[in-house]
Amino acid sequence: MKLIQQLKRLASPTELRRRVKLAPRTWALAFCFSISLGSCGLAHAQQISVVTRQIEPFSFEKNGAKTGYSIELWDLIARELKLDSNFSVVPSANSMVATVKNKQADIAVGALSITSDREKSIDFSQPFFESGLQVLIIKKPAGTAAVLGSMVANIFTWQLAAGLGVALTVMFAISHLVWKYEHPVNEEMWPKPYRSGIGESFWWTISIFLVGGADNKGPIGTGGRIVATVWMFASVVAVSLLTASLSAALTVNALPGEINGPDDLYGKSVATIEGSTAESWLNGALSGSGETIKVQVFPDVPSCLMALQKGKVKAVVYDAPILHYYVNKLGPDKYETVGNLFQKNNYGFGLQNNSTLREPINQAMLRLNEMGVIDELKVKWFGAQQ
Repeated sequence: MKLIQQLKRLASPTELRRRVKLAPRTWALAFCFSISLGSCGLAHAQQISVVTRQIEPFSFEKNGAKTGYSIELWDLIARELKLDSNFSVVPSANSMVATVKNKQADIAVGALSITSDREKSIDFSQPFFESGLQVLIIKKPAGTAAVLGSMVANIFTWQLAAGLGVALTVMFAISHLVWKYEHPVNEEMWPKPYRSGIGESFWWTISIFLVGGADNKGPIGTGGRIVATVWMFASVVAVSLLTASLSAALTVNALPGEINGPDDLYGKSVATIEGSTAESWLNGALSGSGETIKVQVFPDVPSCLMALQKGKVKAVVYDAPILHYYVNKLGPDKYETVGNLFQKNNYGFGLQNNSTLREPINQAMLRLNEMGVIDELKVKWFGAQQ
């Protein structure tokens, strides 16, 4: 009797609207959909074991209760089929597949991609969500101040400081040699006192480096001219290298970014979720030159984002809807997804081979889709773009 009262409460319009928060027209249809089952023996609910994993926004815990897109969809289906769900949680998608395969659970509910490899081990319901892989990166700064700051950061690096140190050391050595050979024969331009002589010599050295000459000042001795000739050639090469380095640093700020899609991942460190379809794709991806992607696996998306923030990886590759969810949740000013979807796939409920639940679940899902309930759930969890 207690179970009957509980199921009637769950089937009430107030409770249904509170749990799913559907549009008025849709939840009214869903209510009629649930009430039509009331005369079919609700007291005889079948116990069923459900395995899931923590993966926002499809399946996770909030305030001690399970929620998410997949959980809410499954609750509606289970209510129609008079199923009483007993949940267990595992760490990964592969663990969900293994649990169902070993008959430790009747159904896997969550963000579970339908793949040919998994189809060899378990059955799947019809798809309930279209997905695919996408690349997430730290968003490039925008605005004049941000661009200038990025430009300064790209130019004034420790490599530049080291280069300047080496250049000044070389200039001092050249200045010393020119003064040594010139002051005995040209004391007017290169004074004999060391400090004043080196000062004049250093001015000449810098002038040669920057503009290729120093007014009418120049060595006249054989030793001084040999040193000057070597320095002139070295200055041409050094100025060319400096110009190229500065141009590259400025060009970086004009480009969209270092990574703009999956083709830019080769040779770079990339984060993804352990046991996911994204990991399989990343480990098998090869460029035309045979270059691979350096894959780092983590237990969840927040861990991947932490590695991205710390600079341990250059990008995160995972299921597009989940990445979009985290971008919206944590702030579009921090992260962005780049490139188009690739390796497109679908999510479905995982079932034991030859499960008698497969056809009833598919029929229930079709009816929910026809009533617009699934579309309303997508809007609730992913916004109007879905």
